[in-house]
Amino acid sequence: MKPCFLLILSLFFKLTTFAQCEPLRPGQHAFTLQWIDLDKHGPGAVTIQPLGENKYTIEGEQRDKEGKDYVVIKGTIKAEKESLYFDGKIVSKVGAVNNGKPCEVTGPAVFKAVGKRRYWRLQRMMNCDGVSADYIDIYF
Repeated sequence: MKPCFLLILSLFFKLTTFAQCEPLRPGQHAFTLQWIDLDKHGPGAVTIQPLGENKYTIEGEQRDKEGKDYVVIKGTIKAEKESLYFDGKIVSKVGAVNNGKPCEVTGPAVFKAVGKRRYWRLQRMMNCDGVSADYIDIYF
């Protein structure tokens, strides 16, 4: 069954599912890393622009107000069903993680939206310290 049909079917039966089934919306989307306090600093933003054939550029960041903790993303994505196939670079730096050193993720990676989530989450979650999990999210 197609994901959009499942969404409509679930609404009919009052089940809840939010996984993205529409084409990816160009423009600004909220962008977060769980280590950066949303209540204090707010979400960051990414800009998604079409390249054609369901491919897009993505660029943006989230920073704390002091500029010490951040996550930055730049690259391309291809949208397919509930997944965004990313190619590019993501750099995060948080004082309390990885001894405060930047952690860089390059190359192919996948963001997925599943269940009730209203965002795509990076599936490569392990921080460079080998201990911490980073939840990097792009919101619908």
